[in-house]
Amino acid sequence: MKVQKSFLFSATFMLITFASVSFVNAQGLLWSLPEDGTWVRYEGDYKETDLRPDAAEGALKIQWDRHVIIKSVGKETAKYEGKDVPCRWIEFKVLTGHTVEGAIDPGPAGQVIYKVLIPEIAITGKNTNLSDLPLAFVPVVKGFRKIGNHPVSKLNSGVLQIYPLISLLQQYDNIKEVAKEDLDLPLGSISASKQTASHKMERKESRSENQASFWRSTEVPFGLAAWTVKIVREEKESSDDRSAFEQKAEIVVEMKAAEIGDGAQSELVTE
Repeated sequence: MKVQKSFLFSATFMLITFASVSFVNAQGLLWSLPEDGTWVRYEGDYKETDLRPDAAEGALKIQWDRHVIIKSVGKETAKYEGKDVPCRWIEFKVLTGHTVEGAIDPGPAGQVIYKVLIPEIAITGKNTNLSDLPLAFVPVVKGFRKIGNHPVSKLNSGVLQIYPLISLLQQYDNIKEVAKEDLDLPLGSISASKQTASHKMERKESRSENQASFWRSTEVPFGLAAWTVKIVREEKESSDDRSAFEQKAEIVVEMKAAEIGDGAQSELVTE
Protein backbone atom coordinates (compact mmCIF):
# COMPACT_ATOMS: atom_id res chain seq x y z
CA MET A 1 0.00 0.00 0.00
CA LYS A 2 1.35 3.38 -0.96
CA VAL A 3 1.53 5.88 1.91
CA GLN A 4 1.93 9.57 1.21
CA LYS A 5 5.17 11.22 2.28
CA SER A 6 3.48 13.97 4.27
CA PHE A 7 1.63 11.43 6.43
CA LEU A 8 4.82 9.53 7.22
CA PHE A 9 6.59 12.76 8.06
CA SER A 10 3.84 13.79 10.51
CA ALA A 11 3.73 10.34 12.09
CA THR A 12 7.47 10.38 12.66
CA PHE A 13 7.34 13.69 14.47
CA MET A 14 4.47 12.44 16.62
CA LEU A 15 6.71 9.57 17.70
CA ILE A 16 9.62 11.87 18.55
CA THR A 17 7.48 14.41 20.38
CA PHE A 18 5.78 11.74 22.49
CA ALA A 19 9.15 10.43 23.55
CA SER A 20 10.35 13.90 24.59
CA VAL A 21 7.32 15.70 25.97
CA SER A 22 8.62 16.12 29.54
CA PHE A 23 12.03 17.49 28.57
CA VAL A 24 13.19 21.05 29.01
CA ASN A 25 14.16 21.82 25.44
CA ALA A 26 17.66 23.06 24.86
CA GLN A 27 20.07 24.27 22.28
CA GLY A 28 22.77 22.30 20.53
CA LEU A 29 23.37 24.27 17.34
CA LEU A 30 24.61 27.65 18.58
CA TRP A 31 28.07 27.81 20.11
CA SER A 32 29.19 31.19 18.78
CA LEU A 33 27.83 34.21 16.92
CA PRO A 34 29.56 35.16 13.65
CA GLU A 35 29.26 38.49 11.86
CA ASP A 36 25.69 39.51 11.18
CA GLY A 37 24.59 38.35 7.71
CA THR A 38 26.57 35.11 7.95
CA TRP A 39 24.85 31.83 7.11
CA VAL A 40 25.68 28.12 7.06
CA ARG A 41 23.85 25.29 5.35
CA TYR A 42 24.06 21.69 6.53
CA GLU A 43 23.01 18.72 4.45
CA GLY A 44 22.40 15.11 5.33
CA ASP A 45 19.66 12.55 5.75
CA TYR A 46 16.98 11.38 8.14
CA LYS A 47 16.31 7.65 8.46
CA GLU A 48 13.61 5.90 10.44
CA THR A 49 13.06 2.18 10.93
CA ASP A 50 9.81 0.91 12.48
CA LEU A 51 10.38 -2.77 13.28
CA ARG A 52 6.73 -4.01 13.09
CA PRO A 53 7.46 -7.64 14.13
CA ASP A 54 3.85 -8.70 13.47
CA ALA A 55 3.68 -7.22 9.96
CA ALA A 56 4.02 -9.62 7.04
CA GLU A 57 5.96 -6.96 5.12
CA GLY A 58 8.53 -6.70 7.92
CA ALA A 59 10.20 -3.48 9.04
CA LEU A 60 9.13 -0.17 7.53
CA LYS A 61 12.15 1.88 6.49
CA ILE A 62 11.80 5.56 5.63
CA GLN A 63 14.52 7.95 4.46
CA TRP A 64 14.46 11.66 3.63
CA ASP A 65 17.04 14.20 2.61
CA ARG A 66 17.46 17.08 5.04
CA HIS A 67 18.95 20.58 4.94
CA VAL A 68 19.37 22.87 7.95
CA ILE A 69 20.20 26.54 7.36
CA ILE A 70 21.21 28.89 10.17
CA LYS A 71 21.43 32.65 9.53
CA SER A 72 22.20 35.80 11.45
CA VAL A 73 19.63 38.23 10.02
CA GLY A 74 19.82 41.39 12.12
CA LYS A 75 20.86 43.14 15.31
CA GLU A 76 18.69 44.85 17.87
CA THR A 77 19.03 46.20 21.40
CA ALA A 78 16.32 44.73 23.64
CA LYS A 79 15.53 44.36 27.32
CA TYR A 80 16.70 41.14 28.95
CA GLU A 81 16.64 40.53 32.69
CA GLY A 82 15.87 44.20 33.22
CA LYS A 83 18.73 45.55 31.12
CA ASP A 84 19.07 46.78 27.54
CA VAL A 85 21.48 44.36 25.89
CA PRO A 86 22.71 43.64 22.34
CA CYS A 87 20.66 40.89 20.71
CA ARG A 88 20.81 39.00 17.46
CA TRP A 89 18.05 37.80 15.17
CA ILE A 90 18.86 34.17 14.33
CA GLU A 91 16.83 32.23 11.77
CA PHE A 92 16.68 28.45 11.44
CA LYS A 93 15.23 26.77 8.38
CA VAL A 94 14.81 22.99 8.17
CA LEU A 95 13.81 21.22 4.95
CA THR A 96 12.98 17.52 5.03
CA GLY A 97 11.78 15.61 1.99
CA HIS A 98 13.03 14.06 -1.24
CA THR A 99 15.38 15.79 -3.64
CA VAL A 100 13.75 16.69 -6.95
CA GLU A 101 15.82 18.31 -9.70
CA GLY A 102 18.57 19.25 -7.25
CA ALA A 103 16.32 20.77 -4.56
CA ILE A 104 14.46 19.27 -1.59
CA ASP A 105 10.70 19.09 -2.03
CA PRO A 106 9.38 19.38 1.56
CA GLY A 107 5.74 18.88 0.64
CA PRO A 108 3.08 20.47 2.87
CA ALA A 109 4.71 19.53 6.20
CA GLY A 110 8.46 19.24 5.68
CA GLN A 111 9.53 22.86 6.16
CA VAL A 112 10.14 24.53 9.52
CA ILE A 113 11.35 28.12 10.03
CA TYR A 114 12.14 29.74 13.37
CA LYS A 115 13.19 33.37 13.79
CA VAL A 116 14.29 34.33 17.30
CA LEU A 117 15.88 37.34 18.99
CA ILE A 118 18.60 36.03 21.31
CA PRO A 119 20.68 38.05 23.81
CA GLU A 120 24.27 37.83 22.62
CA ILE A 121 25.50 37.13 26.18
CA ALA A 122 23.48 33.90 26.20
CA ILE A 123 25.76 32.25 23.62
CA THR A 124 28.80 31.37 25.73
CA GLY A 125 30.46 28.63 23.66
CA LYS A 126 30.10 26.30 26.66
CA ASN A 127 27.53 23.97 28.19
CA THR A 128 27.08 26.46 31.02
CA ASN A 129 25.86 30.04 31.19
CA LEU A 130 27.77 33.09 32.44
CA SER A 131 27.14 31.94 36.04
CA ASP A 132 28.56 28.47 35.23
CA LEU A 133 25.12 26.90 35.65
CA PRO A 134 24.02 24.16 33.22
CA LEU A 135 22.70 25.73 30.01
CA ALA A 136 19.28 24.08 29.92
CA PHE A 137 17.90 26.49 27.32
CA VAL A 138 18.67 29.59 25.30
CA PRO A 139 16.53 32.61 26.26
CA VAL A 140 14.49 34.32 23.56
CA VAL A 141 13.40 37.95 23.87
CA LYS A 142 10.86 37.41 21.13
CA GLY A 143 10.40 34.99 18.30
CA PHE A 144 8.27 33.52 15.55
CA ARG A 145 7.90 30.22 13.74
CA LYS A 146 6.25 28.76 10.66
CA ILE A 147 5.63 25.04 10.30
CA GLY A 148 4.70 23.65 6.90
CA ASN A 149 1.82 25.52 5.31
CA HIS A 150 0.57 26.92 8.61
CA PRO A 151 0.66 30.70 9.19
CA VAL A 152 3.43 32.38 11.16
CA SER A 153 2.88 32.22 14.92
CA LYS A 154 4.53 33.95 17.88
CA LEU A 155 6.69 32.07 20.37
CA ASN A 156 5.49 32.64 23.91
CA SER A 157 7.73 30.28 25.87
CA GLY A 158 10.67 32.68 26.22
CA VAL A 159 13.15 29.95 25.25
CA LEU A 160 14.53 28.50 22.04
CA GLN A 161 12.98 25.07 21.55
CA ILE A 162 15.45 23.25 19.30
CA TYR A 163 14.33 19.67 19.98
CA PRO A 164 12.71 18.06 18.05
CA LEU A 165 11.55 20.28 15.17
CA ILE A 166 14.87 21.99 14.43
CA SER A 167 17.32 19.33 15.57
CA LEU A 168 17.36 16.05 17.48
CA LEU A 169 20.31 17.29 19.52
CA GLN A 170 19.23 17.64 23.15
CA GLN A 171 20.55 19.05 26.40
CA TYR A 172 23.13 16.49 27.51
CA ASP A 173 24.76 16.41 30.96
CA ASN A 174 27.44 13.84 30.08
CA ILE A 175 29.29 15.39 27.15
CA LYS A 176 32.71 13.85 26.60
CA GLU A 177 35.45 15.18 24.35
CA VAL A 178 36.76 12.29 22.30
CA ALA A 179 39.46 13.66 20.03
CA LYS A 180 40.62 16.42 17.72
CA GLU A 181 39.93 15.42 14.14
CA ASP A 182 40.33 16.69 10.61
CA LEU A 183 36.92 16.48 8.96
CA ASP A 184 36.30 16.21 5.24
CA LEU A 185 33.08 18.14 4.71
CA PRO A 186 31.24 19.18 1.55
CA LEU A 187 32.58 22.70 2.16
CA GLY A 188 36.18 21.45 2.58
CA SER A 189 38.58 20.04 5.17
CA ILE A 190 38.49 21.57 8.65
CA SER A 191 39.82 20.91 12.15
CA ALA A 192 37.17 19.98 14.73
CA SER A 193 36.71 18.63 18.24
CA LYS A 194 34.60 15.47 18.39
CA GLN A 195 32.30 15.12 21.39
CA THR A 196 29.80 12.42 22.38
CA ALA A 197 26.79 12.43 24.69
CA SER A 198 23.59 10.56 25.48
CA HIS A 199 20.25 11.05 27.18
CA LYS A 200 17.81 8.41 28.44
CA MET A 201 14.13 8.69 29.29
CA GLU A 202 11.87 5.99 30.69
CA ARG A 203 8.16 5.56 31.44
CA LYS A 204 6.11 2.53 32.38
CA GLU A 205 5.23 1.77 28.76
CA SER A 206 8.20 3.19 26.87
CA ARG A 207 11.80 4.24 27.06
CA SER A 208 14.17 5.91 24.65
CA GLU A 209 17.85 6.69 24.37
CA ASN A 210 19.31 9.58 22.40
CA GLN A 211 22.97 9.08 21.44
CA ALA A 212 24.85 11.91 19.78
CA SER A 213 28.23 12.63 18.26
CA PHE A 214 28.99 16.20 17.23
CA TRP A 215 31.98 18.06 15.93
CA ARG A 216 32.61 21.62 17.07
CA SER A 217 34.88 23.94 15.09
CA THR A 218 35.80 27.61 15.06
CA GLU A 219 36.12 27.32 11.26
CA VAL A 220 32.34 26.97 10.80
CA PRO A 221 29.89 29.81 11.57
CA PHE A 222 27.91 29.27 14.80
CA GLY A 223 30.50 26.68 15.89
CA LEU A 224 29.07 23.32 14.79
CA ALA A 225 30.61 21.42 11.87
CA ALA A 226 28.65 18.15 11.87
CA TRP A 227 26.49 15.92 14.03
CA THR A 228 24.94 12.48 14.18
CA VAL A 229 22.00 11.53 16.40
CA LYS A 230 20.56 8.05 16.94
CA ILE A 231 17.31 7.54 18.87
CA VAL A 232 16.23 4.05 19.91
CA ARG A 233 12.68 3.60 21.24
CA GLU A 234 11.47 0.56 23.19
CA GLU A 235 8.00 -0.37 24.46
CA LYS A 236 6.27 -2.83 26.80
CA GLU A 237 2.97 -3.23 28.64
CA SER A 238 2.78 -1.00 31.72
CA SER A 239 2.26 -4.02 33.99
CA ASP A 240 5.28 -5.93 32.61
CA ASP A 241 8.73 -6.03 34.16
CA ARG A 242 11.42 -3.77 32.72
CA SER A 243 13.05 -6.83 31.15
CA ALA A 244 10.09 -6.98 28.75
CA PHE A 245 11.09 -3.83 26.86
CA GLU A 246 11.45 -4.49 23.13
CA GLN A 247 12.85 -2.17 20.48
CA LYS A 248 10.13 -0.68 18.27
CA ALA A 249 11.80 2.10 16.30
CA GLU A 250 15.12 3.69 15.45
CA ILE A 251 15.81 7.14 14.04
CA VAL A 252 19.21 8.24 12.72
CA VAL A 253 20.06 11.74 11.50
CA GLU A 254 23.44 12.68 10.04
CA MET A 255 24.29 16.27 9.09
CA LYS A 256 27.43 18.00 7.75
CA ALA A 257 28.23 21.63 7.00
CA ALA A 258 28.02 21.98 3.23
CA GLU A 259 28.13 25.70 2.42
CA ILE A 260 28.73 29.04 4.12
CA GLY A 261 28.22 32.60 2.99
CA ASP A 262 27.25 36.16 3.85
CA GLY A 263 24.48 38.61 2.99
CA ALA A 264 21.81 36.52 4.71
CA GLN A 265 18.24 37.81 4.57
CA SER A 266 15.25 36.68 6.62
CA GLU A 267 12.65 34.53 4.87
CA LEU A 268 10.04 34.93 7.59
CA VAL A 269 7.64 37.85 7.31
CA THR A 270 6.72 38.75 10.89
CA GLU A 271 5.13 42.21 10.58
